[in-house]
Amino acid sequence: MTEAVRRTDKTVHLRIDPHDETTTLEDVLSKITELQRKHPDREVFFDGDEYAICSRPKRLRHPAR
Repeated sequence: MTEAVRRTDKTVHLRIDPHDETTTLEDVLSKITELQRKHPDREVFFDGDEYAICSRPKRLRHPAR
């Protein structure tokens, strides 16, 4: 899978305004937890480059050989 294909798998759920001082770390973590429950098949993470909460499909883990 190429890097370009992997990027298209990413979904932005919520952009965060870095200048909004009312948004707390607790707000961000609680939104991540909510999205993890809502989308158990996706890896939910904070993307610092986009300043957003995003997700992508979870990778299948291959058993140890």
